[in-house]
Amino acid sequence: MTVKARTLVKLAGSLLVLGGAGFLVVTSPWTWSAVNGSRELPALEGADLENGRTVFLASDCATCHASPDAEDETHLGGGRSLDTAFGIFHMPNISPDEETGIGSWTLAEFDRALREGVGPEGVMPDGQNLYPAFPYTSYQRLTGEDSRDLYAYLMSLPAVRSDVPDHELKFPYNLRRGVGIWRLAFLDGDALTPGEVPDGVDPDVYHRGEYLVEGAGHCAECHSPRGLMGEVIADKRYGGGPNPEGTGWFPNISPDQTGIGYWSTARIANYLHTGKNPIGRMADGDMAEVVANTSQLPFSDVQAMAVYLKSVPPVENRAPGQPAPNYADHVVMLDQAVGKAPQLPVSAASAIAAGDSATVVETKDVWLGADMVATENQPDGKILGGAAAEVTARDGDKVQLTLRGWQMEDAPTVLYQAKGQRVMMAVFDDAAAAAVTRGAPEVAAATGQSWVPAEIALWSDAGGMNTDRGAVWEYGQDTFQKACAACHVLPQKTHFTANQWIGTLKAMRRFTSFSDDQYRLILAYLQNHSKDLNVSKETVQ
Repeated sequence: MTVKARTLVKLAGSLLVLGGAGFLVVTSPWTWSAVNGSRELPALEGADLENGRTVFLASDCATCHASPDAEDETHLGGGRSLDTAFGIFHMPNISPDEETGIGSWTLAEFDRALREGVGPEGVMPDGQNLYPAFPYTSYQRLTGEDSRDLYAYLMSLPAVRSDVPDHELKFPYNLRRGVGIWRLAFLDGDALTPGEVPDGVDPDVYHRGEYLVEGAGHCAECHSPRGLMGEVIADKRYGGGPNPEGTGWFPNISPDQTGIGYWSTARIANYLHTGKNPIGRMADGDMAEVVANTSQLPFSDVQAMAVYLKSVPPVENRAPGQPAPNYADHVVMLDQAVGKAPQLPVSAASAIAAGDSATVVETKDVWLGADMVATENQPDGKILGGAAAEVTARDGDKVQLTLRGWQMEDAPTVLYQAKGQRVMMAVFDDAAAAAVTRGAPEVAAATGQSWVPAEIALWSDAGGMNTDRGAVWEYGQDTFQKACAACHVLPQKTHFTANQWIGTLKAMRRFTSFSDDQYRLILAYLQNHSKDLNVSKETVQ
């Protein structure tokens, strides 16, 4: 190696060492502390457990950290997952278990995690940067007294031994040390600065609401759009945005007409207390769990939160599919609500061949014989949207469809997709019902009712079907999101069972302009992705 080459190697090595050292310095929690200083923290003695529980409820700790399927909100063994664009976050155990929870943490270590986003368990002596999926950008507004009281309350709860796996994040987000740069950029470390009180509003009520909404309640963390670095976009705060999973939309909760501008203060308070919104719909999905906590707060606190939310700057930001607000002084009919047939996801009839698996998209009349199709003969039944069929023969424009499902033993005119689940596939007249091949009865464990496996072959035309079942579900998901997210937060598909989705969706149909076929497809999509019939678990084909 020449002298020049050795010099270049040394220079490159030196730059690499300096770069690594600079990275460690910039990302160190100590650097953030040197820039932002520290906050006062009162001694643990004198902690108020009752106030600690109020902070616990307002902070919504149980929604993320309660053990899955735990009925007791105070069992904080963690283990829930949050699937985001950055990867999967696994919610940690924050119970006082010393080995798997935070039982060995001191008050100072807890407060540093809560208000500065640094845990005590890092490889380096300066601590472990915490990912901002933990909303410490809001919790930093908590007072030292509330931080202390929350710590004391958590330590009074049952210890839950539960090992939670590490986060499964994509590169470069899996470089936890790099979060230090994010903290330097987006965590100011300041206490809450009380804002200007609007005219006619009680200052004490306003500031209490401001503290709960901006601090413990961390409402902006969900209900605001995020920038490229995952930071809340300041001028769109509370304007709503996509959820971390990318499957729905958190509503705009600012007092704009695209948000909750038409909600009165009393309606907002009532929603936080009961979960019932102004159009009579109950909170669902993640918000149902939030309301489970806010409903336990003193009513004066939820009233204060409502007063503050009515005072934040309005943000015009419509959810996908949400119609524009009517600012006129007369009724406006929406163009898209009337007279437009939906474009359903169907394959070309010529593409349907014998041997294909097909999903019915448009409700189809069916006959027992090929020679009866499209004649004056009354159909022998109907196959409903979402039903899966096997194309067992093709004769010109006609196809023979074989259906396999389940029937209640004493109801032979209806075919369902699965035993004990009312996911309707088809209905038959007496002649078709008599042609069904039925197996031995089985008892559904959940209901005790007797069901039989059933199979039938029927003829129809080759239109109104799709050989790509995934494309049908994509249509159902997209239509469900656009139509329903326009008015409220989307319920999670797995929040209801297949049977429960029937009544839930029916109750909301009057607020939509779905055609019958659209309605059937969305219902089938929700039922097939429900709590007990989730196709992603490959329990149903």
